[in-house]
Amino acid sequence: MKKKAIVVLAALGIIGLVIALAFVGSVTYIMMSSEPWEELPYWKLTDEERQTAFQIATQNETVKQYLDRGYHTTGHSPDCIYRNDETGITVGELLLTKPDFTGKKYLHYYVSVYVNLNTGEVAGIDEGLSDIQLTEEQAEKAKHIALSDPEVKEILSGKDYEIVVGRPLVKMSSYEIPIAEGFSVMGSTEELIGASVKFKFTDGTVVPVHVSLEKEEVIRISH
Repeated sequence: MKKKAIVVLAALGIIGLVIALAFVGSVTYIMMSSEPWEELPYWKLTDEERQTAFQIATQNETVKQYLDRGYHTTGHSPDCIYRNDETGITVGELLLTKPDFTGKKYLHYYVSVYVNLNTGEVAGIDEGLSDIQLTEEQAEKAKHIALSDPEVKEILSGKDYEIVVGRPLVKMSSYEIPIAEGFSVMGSTEELIGASVKFKFTDGTVVPVHVSLEKEEVIRISH
């Protein structure tokens, strides 16, 4: 009985030690994570710098166009994206976003505006994911291109269908944006290259046809 009691007490002691260590570890983690965000040296502008960056950005003609199109500033920007204590150069980033509810997925279009607080100018703009839309003329052209394709004609022959022009097809390109001496970020831009034309049949099937507006030809047919 004494041996059994000793074994039980030893086991309880080990369990207690594990719990104690786990507790110490959790306390250490909490202490490390409880440092106020305001005290962190990065991604932080002063209130004055934030207001200045906002004013510079919103006076830019390109930014004004985005704001007129329904873009709005986020509550967390402008933020500091670059600060050099030796040169005194500080660059803030103002993020503009625009929600899109038209598709099956909820998207946010975004634009990053980089403001050099030393020069008082917008150093660069990253268009990111743009809200490119087809004009009525482009949509009609896409339909005409699809309907003129021999393979599409064969698919449609003798069938009742509905034709719908979907989202535009875009090509994304990357480029470098120099926003301060010796420092740059990568930006991206989108170029309209075509459109997706969907043929919906009475039996429920859908045939998407991708067309090139520039080459005026069908790129791909998804059966």
